[in-house]
Amino acid sequence: MASEPVPLVVEHAYPLRVGCAAQGCAVAFLAVIGSAAAATLPAGVAMVQGGQVPLGVLLCVLSVVGLPALVFAAILVVSGVREVLNPPQLYVTKDALVLPPQLRGAAPDANGNVPPDAPGPQPLVVPFAAIRAVKGSDGRSTRIRIEHDLAPAPLLLPEFLLTGGDFEGLEAVLRKAVPAAFTSDPPKPPA
Repeated sequence: MASEPVPLVVEHAYPLRVGCAAQGCAVAFLAVIGSAAAATLPAGVAMVQGGQVPLGVLLCVLSVVGLPALVFAAILVVSGVREVLNPPQLYVTKDALVLPPQLRGAAPDANGNVPPDAPGPQPLVVPFAAIRAVKGSDGRSTRIRIEHDLAPAPLLLPEFLLTGGDFEGLEAVLRKAVPAAFTSDPPKPPA
């Protein structure tokens, strides 16, 4: 008989903001383009009917090309609202960090190549025992850098991903859970 899975007991859950600002900018841009296209379509039709066929056809073609931007803007609004209402969560248990897909980085493709400028792949769970060093915010840098034994690249948590005081709260939880990782001379990985 197989053993029952142990339920995940979450001590802290930190909601992440992974793309709301970018989505908001994209919605504004697409709405402006789509609105301009919708506004110029009747003018193009009127020009064709008034005898200015080349300019009228050009305006109609540009309007038809720009109108799908309104549909894309609506899709992005729905996606952004969904993300605000149900954001991805970074979970902290008594002995590990549980990472959402957005923090796990890009996995290698079939050939073993990682996309350029992508964060390194991270495991789903980073146990506190595997954490070697943590570099917290120091006034200049507003990110938490976690070096651990389970991935070649460090886990980077920029402040803008976390809401409100969650950045300081996560740093305090990590300081309490792995105080040795915050020393200036981190322990070496096991050989």
